[in-house]
Amino acid sequence: MNKFYRCECFASHNVFIAKYRLHVKYQNEEQFWNDYGDVLKERGMTDRGKVLEHVKTEVQRRLNLDDMITRNTEYAKKNYTPLYPQIRSFKREWFDPKFIELAEVCADRLLSKSQIIDRYLDTIGAEIYTIRAFTPQFCSQLVEELDNFNEKILQRSRPNTMNTSGVIVEEFGLLDFVNQAISNLLSPISSVIFPEWYGSGTDSHKSFSLRYELGKDTELAYHYDNAEITFNFCLGNKFSGAEVYFTHMTSEEDKEEYYEADHVPGVVMFHRARQMHGTLPLLSGSRYNLLTWLRSSSVRNKMCPMCRSVPKLVPSSHMGDGFTIPTQ
Repeated sequence: MNKFYRCECFASHNVFIAKYRLHVKYQNEEQFWNDYGDVLKERGMTDRGKVLEHVKTEVQRRLNLDDMITRNTEYAKKNYTPLYPQIRSFKREWFDPKFIELAEVCADRLLSKSQIIDRYLDTIGAEIYTIRAFTPQFCSQLVEELDNFNEKILQRSRPNTMNTSGVIVEEFGLLDFVNQAISNLLSPISSVIFPEWYGSGTDSHKSFSLRYELGKDTELAYHYDNAEITFNFCLGNKFSGAEVYFTHMTSEEDKEEYYEADHVPGVVMFHRARQMHGTLPLLSGSRYNLLTWLRSSSVRNKMCPMCRSVPKLVPSSHMGDGFTIPTQ
């Protein structure tokens, strides 16, 4: 098994200040204020101390993240009794038959990419696809399980700098399920639909749930994902709004594109992770999503997608950000 690493920039780049809807880099106070002082003032900053405290807290959270995930995972194992322990095991019955068939066809390589897309997928925009993936029963039970976990277990990690509500699958006990779903379904699909991002294989991932609800997280600012391929499964609840929108790839900033789509319970939306996107405001209800960011070390070892340079490796006790030491 590969040992995975983070890039050194993980602790300093792309820190999100939600109040001012700004992603920042923090290396030291002088650099921070030189780079962002004016724009923060323009966006209404009145308390420099609070802003700096927020940024430093996020940097420290990232530095401690691996240890925090380990502690929280062990805590949840000892203190949480699942409502539906059966959904933590990978079973084909949790998935829509057409999604299973899509993965099998991709693994068999009997059809071309264009034939597979025409036969199985709905297309939102440039290389953005949807298909029904989960059964209603699985979605209902997983949402109920997540609600119960969030109520009972308060010692948990934030999934990222932009979301306050969510659970990392390691801590929730869903890691084995996700690993097998990737191996059996997501990886074969990715190899055919996104071969240039799949590389020699997706060998790590970051997977987590998100919850959108009024009074908490209601939207997601414009961004791209630190991965090669993103699978975004809508689990449900009743809601309105919170449509997802897409524009250009990070490498195509002069390209004018805009696509928008509704999330539908049970349906997965998947796309190239470096495509800029965001979520419009939730208008009513609440929504759970399960996200899997697939990472291919053969692709990302060449360039860190966050600092856009050759990654400076920092060891991780988990899957880090999917970097490995390239073999000679």
